[in-house]
Order: sequence, then C-alpha cells, then structure tokens
Amino acid sequence: MQDWDDEQYDEDLYNEQGEAYDEAPAESALAMAGSSAVQAATGASKSVANGFSAMMEVRRARKQRADALADLREIQRGLAEDRATLEHREDIEHNYDEIVRTQTAILQEATNSYDEALSGIEEQTARLQKIQARLKNMRERHEQQLRPYRNLMESTRGRSDDAAKALANARRAVRNAENSVNAAVKRRDQRISSANRAVDNAQERLRSVQTELDQLSLDGNSSNEAAEKVRVELTSEQAHLDSARADVALATQESQKAVDQAQQDLWALQSELSAAEKVAAEAKDKATTAKNEYDALYKDAQTREKAQEDAAKACEARIRDLQKAKDATQTRAQGAQAVLDEAEEIHAHPETTDGLRERIAYEEDDLAVAQEEVDNLTASERQLRQATRGSRLAFIAVIIVLLAIIIALVWFFVIRTPQA
Repeated sequence: MQDWDDEQYDEDLYNEQGEAYDEAPAESALAMAGSSAVQAATGASKSVANGFSAMMEVRRARKQRADALADLREIQRGLAEDRATLEHREDIEHNYDEIVRTQTAILQEATNSYDEALSGIEEQTARLQKIQARLKNMRERHEQQLRPYRNLMESTRGRSDDAAKALANARRAVRNAENSVNAAVKRRDQRISSANRAVDNAQERLRSVQTELDQLSLDGNSSNEAAEKVRVELTSEQAHLDSARADVALATQESQKAVDQAQQDLWALQSELSAAEKVAAEAKDKATTAKNEYDALYKDAQTREKAQEDAAKACEARIRDLQKAKDATQTRAQGAQAVLDEAEEIHAHPETTDGLRERIAYEEDDLAVAQEEVDNLTASERQLRQATRGSRLAFIAVIIVLLAIIIALVWFFVIRTPQA
C-alpha cells in the first residue's frame, strides 16, 4: 500500500509540473511527510496519554468520594445507634420507679404462677403414677380372672369344631349310603326286569313250538321223525322256561337282599347322623355360651381398664398444660428480671449515660467534618470531570477509532482475503 501511494503521488506531481522530477525534490518531500507523520503521531500519543491520565484522575476522585461517603454513613449509623441507646437509657432512668414497681409485680406473679404450676405437675405426676400402678394391677387381676373362661371358651370351641367335622363326615356318609341304596334299587330293578324278559322270551318260544307240534299232529302227511324233533324242542323250551322262572325268583331274592342291606346301612348312618347333629348342636351351644360369658367378662374388664386409661391420659394432658404454663411463667419471669437488671444497671451507673452523651457529641462533630469532606470531594470530582471532559472524550474517540481499525483489518485479512 505504501509503495503504491508513493508511486501515485510521484505520477501526480509529474503530471502537474509537466516534467519529471529529480531525486532531490523527492527526498525533500519524503522528509517533510515523515516529519508531519511524526508530529501527528506525537500529538495523538500525547492526546491519548492525557485522556488516560484524566480517566485515572476521575476514577481516583470517584473512589475518594465513595470512601468518604462510606465513612459518613458508618458515622451516621453509629450515631443513630448511640442516640437510640441514649434515649432508651434516659427513658428508663426517667421511669425507673414505675419500671421497678411494675416488673417486680410481674416477677412476683410469675414466680407464684411458676410455683403453682410446679406443684400441680408434681401432684398430677404422683396421681398418674398411682393410676398407672392401679391399671397394671387391674390388668393382671383381669388376666387371672379371664384365663379360666378363655380356656373354657377355647376348649368348647375346639369340641364344637370337632363335632362339626364329625357331623360333616356323617352327612357325607349318609349321602353316600343314599346313593348306594339308589344304586342297589336300580340294579335290582334291572336284574328282575332282565329275568322277566327272559321268561317272556321263553314262553313265546314255547308257544311257537307248541303251535308247530299241534300243526304236525293235525297234518296226516307229516313224518313221525319231524314230530319227534318238535316234541324234543318243546321239552327243551319248557326246561328253559322253568329255569327262567327260577332265575326271576332268585334275582328278586338276591337283589332285594342287597337293597335291604343298603337300606339298613342307610338307616344306621342316619341314626349316627342324628346323634352327630345332636352332639354338634350341644357342642355349639356350649361353645356359644362359653364365648358369650367370656365376651361379657372381657368387655367389662376392658371398660374398667379404659376408665383408668382415660384417667391416665387426662393426667398426662394436665401435666402437659401445666408444663406449658410453667415454661410461659418462667419466660415471663426471666423477661421481668432482665428488665429489672437493666434498669438497676442504668440507675446505678449514670456515668455511662453521661459518657454516651459525650460520645454522641464527638460523633456529631465527626459527622459534620465527614459531611464537609464529602461535599468538598463531590465538588472537586465535579470540577475535575468538567475540566477533563474534552481529554476523556478524545481518549474514548481514539479508542473507538483504534477498535474500528482493528475490526477493519481483521475483516480484511481474516474474512475478506479467504473469500478472494
């Protein structure tokens, strides 16, 4: 860039003068340009230095004013606390007699209330211990009294459970016996029916053979041999009929015997069921009676124990209330004693109050001095800001220009160049 500017400058100078320039005038021009650049740089550097110095002076002035203002506020805070303390001590000294009388009465009342609460706590604690001991003995006595009835209830309940199981078994056996009777009757009817059908079939065959024999006897052309065979068949069928009739009687006798036996077994089991029902009912009644008796005794014992438990809870609640009252009276007594102690201390040491007044007077003087210093520093800072306004603005402008140049160079060499 510098070479291009020099060449452009030389060319313009040559065109203006209408002739080529020699080396001597060129060296003179360069010297003048360099001198101007040095002067400009020197002036800019001096302006920047002055602006920076002005900024630092303003900063120091601002810090001095801030420190002075902080000291002023600290003095104001201490002065306000001392004034409040002095006002409090003067108020107590002025009302000393009334404070002592009032707080002494509060202390005495709180002490009496504390003693009453403490006495009540001791009384309720002793009562609670008696109730707890009575309740313990009552529970032990009730346990001894209830134990036989509880054992009786459990034993009768066990017998009732056993009787109920036996009754269930008896009912199941009766149902099985009833099923057996029904099965025996069914088998009897089936067997007798089958035997009767055999008799009917034998009779039918016998009639058929007899009819055939009668026809052969009427037929003169039939052979004796055929008639003889039919007579032999007739005899055989008669024998079958007699056997079937005998089987009917036997089947009836045997199947009826089985039915009678099943019926007898059923009757026996029904008798056992009736006895089991009676035993179960009696056992259940005894168990119910024993349970009702135990429940009544247990309920009565629980009612008695609950009365003692409620009495114990009432004592515990009363103890808690008395404890709260005792703590409250203790706090009240401590507060009254603290007020009395403070009043006695202030009344007994008036020199402390006088010293506090003197310290307040000194603090007021310090406050006036500090306020004056803050005012002076504020005025000095204001004047300094006005006097250095131009230098500081110039410094800021230079900084802005430098930042703009830096940004432009970064843009040219870092952003624009790679795109090119």
